Amino acid sequence: MTTRARIGIAAAVLGTVAVGGAAVVMFGWMIDETRFDRPDPAFDALASEIAAVPGVTDVQKQRWVEAPAFLATSSWVQVTAEASAFPEVREIACETTYPDAVEWGFDLESAGGTRVSAFADAARGCPAFGFDLEPVASEIFRVAPGSVIQAAIWDAERFALSSLDGGASEVVAHLLPLVAHADTLREAAGVDPAMPVEVSGPRLGVEIGPGEAAGYHALLTTLIGDHDVSFFSFGGGGTPIDGVEKVQVTAPDAQHAAIERLIADSGLPVADLPVAFLE
Repeated sequence: MTTRARIGIAAAVLGTVAVGGAAVVMFGWMIDETRFDRPDPAFDALASEIAAVPGVTDVQKQRWVEAPAFLATSSWVQVTAEASAFPEVREIACETTYPDAVEWGFDLESAGGTRVSAFADAARGCPAFGFDLEPVASEIFRVAPGSVIQAAIWDAERFALSSLDGGASEVVAHLLPLVAHADTLREAAGVDPAMPVEVSGPRLGVEIGPGEAAGYHALLTTLIGDHDVSFFSFGGGGTPIDGVEKVQVTAPDAQHAAIERLIADSGLPVADLPVAFLE
């Protein structure tokens, strides 16, 4: 075999590896939807203007396209700020000349580590949460200091306040106050006065209609404090697997009968539902 032939074969092999490698990379992009940054001066200017607002402590942003299409550009901005800064930030977002839709996230914070988060789907102009974020955050700061809560409209029919903290102390210190003040939180949100408020976390899920806040707060306080209930869930939308709506509770066996009586005598929507005790 001549030197020229060996070089030709080597080049062909290298070409195959290169093409094959590209194919592997492209296949990986198709699976992973890898993001590729697409900087834009107008987008950078929007983020810089927001960062300059008094009370804004952090702005994260990204503008990108995804493999394998590389077509639609996505834009995302996450703002951490004091609640008082939100109106000015929102005004900037509403009036920006940046032409693309933006997906927004906000973490509004107060002293003591209280944080209220909300997210808006990608859209041009004003971030739309479906509720009034600033007054909701201010009310949570007042009634549940130290809590970390995400606020959202779920299924277009429930105003949801959720915590990811699963500790039992979190339920008592941070979620029960939200239950007690569900009516004022609904009012602060500016949603339909008939919309239920869902307060939820890993150990608690309750859907509170207008005028039911005091009753649920009293019931849950008694169940947790006097009957060692460590999990309580009712409502939240969807259809149970067996098609039967029920209250789900975790508590010591010795407390089951008393818990069933308390729920049945509560006068709340849960009163007529069966109680399922979980292990």
